[in-house]
Amino acid sequence: MNAVLISEQATLAARWSEAFPAGKVTGSLKQALRIPKKQDPLYWLDLSSLPQGDRLNAVDTLSVRSKVVVLSSSPSQAEASQFIRIGAMGYCHLGTPVERLQEIALVLEHEGFWMPKEMIQRITQLTRRLGVRKFNPEQDPEQLTGRERAVADLIGLGANNAEIAKRLNMSERTVKAHLTSIFQQLNVRDRVQLALVMNQLPLG
Repeated sequence: MNAVLISEQATLAARWSEAFPAGKVTGSLKQALRIPKKQDPLYWLDLSSLPQGDRLNAVDTLSVRSKVVVLSSSPSQAEASQFIRIGAMGYCHLGTPVERLQEIALVLEHEGFWMPKEMIQRITQLTRRLGVRKFNPEQDPEQLTGRERAVADLIGLGANNAEIAKRLNMSERTVKAHLTSIFQQLNVRDRVQLALVMNQLPLG
């Protein structure tokens, strides 16, 4: 995928370009939409570059063409839910560091989905309070190896790849390899669904 940042902030553009040296930075939505779909763009939309009333429509328009990551200066669960419902595949803080930006891109390239770990924790806590449980025998964590189960358990707690690597004394590359295997075995699409499975919560 070809990374495309839509932002007028020089500081953000510099950090983002460090993460994606071959990426394209544009200050307007109109210019971003001129990029052909065949180039498989991965849009990164800085919400502050648009008026409040235009933001939902912008994400909706971009998501029809390709995958979209929303960058927010004040992330919140309510805002995340709004943008995810209309098609965003990622949602993160405007100040996300270079390494995390690259991790988010990798997750989306593998058909995953990204939300800050605090929001995953809030979603699982909220759903747990509803008292709903649903067990799918095809999503039984007991089928995982010991190391895979350890990785999956930490995902269930909202840990990111770097935290898992440090906690389990393995490389981030190994963590990613374990996640690929876990996703396949448990038939989940991304780390959000895996977190729900590990907390015995319904995917729907």
